[in-house]
Amino acid sequence: MSDFCNVSSHPEVNRLVETCGYATAALTILPIPGSEVLGVMPLHVGMVIGIANHYGRKITKESATQLILQIGATVGLSLVGSRIATTAAKFVLPGLGGLVAAPFMYASTLAIGAVADAYFSTNGDLSDEQMRAVYERTIKSAKKSYNPEEVGKKDAVDQAKAAVNQANTPAEEPAAEPTDPMSRLKRAKTMLEEGLIDQAEFDAVRDRILKEL
Repeated sequence: MSDFCNVSSHPEVNRLVETCGYATAALTILPIPGSEVLGVMPLHVGMVIGIANHYGRKITKESATQLILQIGATVGLSLVGSRIATTAAKFVLPGLGGLVAAPFMYASTLAIGAVADAYFSTNGDLSDEQMRAVYERTIKSAKKSYNPEEVGKKDAVDQAKAAVNQANTPAEEPAAEPTDPMSRLKRAKTMLEEGLIDQAEFDAVRDRILKEL
């Protein structure tokens, strides 16, 4: 691939994030209405899970989605709004919309990957300010490393199509929220281990549950 804006000190993570970056960019050139809205989240979720696995962390799709939304809220990025805008560009600028939107999709994906890498490499010890700094630094560098020739390649397009198909596949009915105290405590422990809540938040939940016993 082209010269790459490294998001991690680990080559495996860099390859994963770059592949995902060009796949999300390829979403903008698919002749499928709303492909960006449908396909980008499965790609980002897969990327975040892969980064977590590299650091020995096993997380669920739900946890990965929550982290992505947390990153978006922290850096001021409207993930859904930006995807709708790129979809609109495909219709307003036929043939040019993808060329305009693809660099943004690529750069924002690399920036999210960089934040996720920093998050898991520090075991979740990443402040909002640090998160924003990593995101902003990466998105600037990523725009410079973007190579439009990579977007139309078969691997990127196939991965983009697969993500859209995945999003269109009916999901299994989500499991009901646990109501008994021990199940809720176990769920809170899992969230603590996955870095979604800190020790103080877990302690507060635990104390509240124990009072119900």
